[in-house]
Amino acid sequence: MILVVDDDPMFLEKAQRILNRDRRVFLATTSKRAYALAQDLGFSVVLVDLDLHGDDGVALIRKIQENVPGLPVIAIAENQEQAAVDLARELGVAEVLQKPITPDWKPVVERVRALRAR
Repeated sequence: MILVVDDDPMFLEKAQRILNRDRRVFLATTSKRAYALAQDLGFSVVLVDLDLHGDDGVALIRKIQENVPGLPVIAIAENQEQAAVDLARELGVAEVLQKPITPDWKPVVERVRALRAR
């Protein structure tokens, strides 16, 4: 199962279409909802937008890493978010993917999912 966290409904809709072919994809628009789902449902990977309006994507990544050990996290960024990208990399995210989402994301997500299976 995959969890995608972003506050843009159109992005989430497209993410679900692209990533949902072989896997169940859950969506969250807030860090509070995402964290609750991450603790309860046993995801194989979480994709977190670094720029959650009214929330902090980096803080969510930290919280997930501290409380759901071994759950791979992929950061989602826009080009202007270099400081947040650098911080996410320092925290040890598995990948950083740049918006907009494309079908090229799917093999990256699948590769990172495989890390959880090991």
